[in-house]
Amino acid sequence: MPTLIAEISDQYLNGALEALAPFVAPENIKLYNAIPLPSDQDDEFAKLAPQVVDAVRPQPTQPLRKEALLKLLNGHDTFSDQGGEPDPALRNAMGAISKALRSVFAHDHAMRRLAIPKKTYFPDGTYRGTVYVVTPLGARVRDLLKAEKAI
Repeated sequence: MPTLIAEISDQYLNGALEALAPFVAPENIKLYNAIPLPSDQDDEFAKLAPQVVDAVRPQPTQPLRKEALLKLLNGHDTFSDQGGEPDPALRNAMGAISKALRSVFAHDHAMRRLAIPKKTYFPDGTYRGTVYVVTPLGARVRDLLKAEKAI
């Protein structure tokens, strides 16, 4: 039986536990309290986010980059958003964003600083798709790009 990890929220905890009862045994539910981010991380994001925005900001001639940034920074799900079909144009735009991020982050997986890809599977074990989980830095970059109406 799977183990479920959940953040404690007093307002909704009882309802969530009741809803999960048919699917997960109570002894397999682990509760935890959120750990606050260190304040120096907020300072790092304040300095880093504008650099990232400058690197990935879509130009008017780059509509696919704009679309890819919207999907990446809003938690794209390849199965539900694409109907399970591959999108080569989106893959190419994501590659261009990743390449642009190398000017800020000197490593190959720079896009993971904005959103972490998580592979998902159907209950029978077959591959379902990828869900992009936006990081705190990615959320700040998204907010900055939206504020300047770049996305």
